[in-house]
Amino acid sequence: MRNIKKVLYTFMFLLTFIYIFWRTFFTLPVNLGFIPILFGFIILFVEIWDFFDFFVYYINILMGKKKKVPSINTNISNLPEVDIFIATYNESENVLRKTIEGCLNLEYDAQSKIHIYLCDDGNRPNIKKLASSYNINYFAREKRNNAKAGNYNNALNRTTSPYIATFDADMVPEKDFLLSSIPYFMQNEKLGFVQFPQTFYNPDIFQYRFYLENEIPYEQSYFYNDLQSYKNTINSAIYCGTNTVFSRKALKANNGFATGTLSEDIATGMLVEAKGYECLALTTTKAIGESVLDLQGFLKQRSRWAKGCIQMSKKYNILHLKGLSLRQKLEYLSCVSYWFFGFRRLIYLIAPTLFAIFGIITINCDLKTFLILWLPSYLLKRYMLDILSNKKRSSTWSKIYETILAPNLGIDVIKEYFFKTNSNFDVTPKSSVLTNNKNESRKLLLKHLSLLLINLIGIIFAIFKITQTNMAFYIISFMWMFSNIFYLLISIKFDISNRTSNYIINDRATKYKYGSIFKIFFHKKGVIK
Repeated sequence: MRNIKKVLYTFMFLLTFIYIFWRTFFTLPVNLGFIPILFGFIILFVEIWDFFDFFVYYINILMGKKKKVPSINTNISNLPEVDIFIATYNESENVLRKTIEGCLNLEYDAQSKIHIYLCDDGNRPNIKKLASSYNINYFAREKRNNAKAGNYNNALNRTTSPYIATFDADMVPEKDFLLSSIPYFMQNEKLGFVQFPQTFYNPDIFQYRFYLENEIPYEQSYFYNDLQSYKNTINSAIYCGTNTVFSRKALKANNGFATGTLSEDIATGMLVEAKGYECLALTTTKAIGESVLDLQGFLKQRSRWAKGCIQMSKKYNILHLKGLSLRQKLEYLSCVSYWFFGFRRLIYLIAPTLFAIFGIITINCDLKTFLILWLPSYLLKRYMLDILSNKKRSSTWSKIYETILAPNLGIDVIKEYFFKTNSNFDVTPKSSVLTNNKNESRKLLLKHLSLLLINLIGIIFAIFKITQTNMAFYIISFMWMFSNIFYLLISIKFDISNRTSNYIINDRATKYKYGSIFKIFFHKKGVIK
C-alpha cells in the first residue's frame, strides 16, 4: 500500500509541477497592462507557495516513517528529581486547583523528588495563599518581562532539578505522566524534551458550533497524533508549551526558554534541537485540559500563534540557523509558512471576482488547456490529502477551517510580517461557562458576508457576460466563485451558531436539531469520514 501511495504521490507531484511550470511561463497576462500583471503575479505566487507547503507535507508524511518509540521500564527506582512549573497569570483558583491536585497525585518512586512550583505572573495574594494551602512552592515576578518565557526562566534560575515538566494552568496530568516520560531521559542522555499531546475534555469551538462533537476530530488531533510522529524521524518535533518534560542541560545550553517571540515554545524546541539534542513527541494522552470556546479568545490565541511564528522566523533566521539540517529547516519554515493560510485563502476568495466584476484578466489561457493541466493535479491532490491523513481530515474540512479564520488571520500575519506590531501575550480565557460571543461573532459574520456579497455579485456578472467574448474566463471565474460561496456559507453558519452564553460545557444532555442536519451534510461533502 505504501508503494502505491508513493507512485500516486510522484504522479501528483509531476502533474502539479507541470501545471506550475505552465502557469509561470504561459499564463501571466504580460501584455495586458500593469494591473493584470500585478494581480496575475500575486495569484501565481500564492499557488507556488501552496505547492511548497504541500511538497514539504508530502515529503514528511510519505517519504518518512514514524519513528519507533523505544520501550521503557516504568517500574524502576532511583528516579531523578523533577521540577514542575505551572504557568499562570490570571486563571481562576478553580482552574488551578485541578492542575495542582493532578501534580500532587503523580506516581513516582518517592514523592519527595517531585517539586511543584506555581509560577504566578499575576503576582496575586490569593494564588500565593492557594499554593500555601497545598504546601507547594510559589514564584511571582514584579515585572512580566518576556511573558510566559520570562516566567519559566525566572523559575528555571531558582530551581535545580535535572528535569523540568511544564504545564499550562488548565492542564491536569495523569498519574503516570512522569513515569511515562522520565525513563526516556535515563536511556538517552542527548534527549532534550518529551512532548505529549494537548487533549481536552470538552469539544473544540468547531465541534461545538457545528453541533458535531462526536463526529469530527478535535481540531489539532491530526497534528499531535500523526504529524508530530513523523517529525520525530528528522528530529523536528514541536515543543507546544505544555505537557512537556525538559532536560535542564538542554535548556541551559539554550540559555533557557527562548524570548522575543510570542511563540516561545516552538522557538525553544527549535533551538534545543539546533544544539544537537534529540526530541521525542509521543501520541499517548497523559494530560487533559480545557478547550477554549470563547470566539474572541480563540481568535486571539490563533493570532498569537501566527504572529509568534513570524517573529521567530525574523529573529532566528531559520535558513541560516546553525545546528539544523536542511530537512529540519524546511520543517520549521513550513511551520511559519502554514500561518499564512489566511492570507492565501483571502486571495483565493477575491481573485475570481477581479475578472467577473472588473474585467481584470489574471490567468491568460483557454479553458480547455486550463482544465487539462489543472483539474487532474487538483483532484489527485485532494485525494492524496485524504488518504495520507488516514481520512482524519479531508481537503474540504481544511478549506472550511481556513475560510472561517481567513478574514482575521489573513490581515494579522501581513501586518506582523511587514510592520512590527505591538503584540502582547494575551492569555487565552478558559472557563466552564461561555462568555458572550455576540460582538466578535458579529464582526466575523460581517467580514464573511462581505466576501460572500462580492462573490455573489461576481456570479451575477459572470452569468450575464458568459456568452460574450472571453467566455472561458467567465466560466473559470464562475466555477471558482461557486466554490468560494460554498465555503463562505459554511463559515457564516459557524458565525451565527452562537449557542447560549450561559451554556455549561459539561452539560451534554440537550440535543439540537441542527446536529443531524450538519452530520448528514458533512458526510455527503466528505468532511466526515
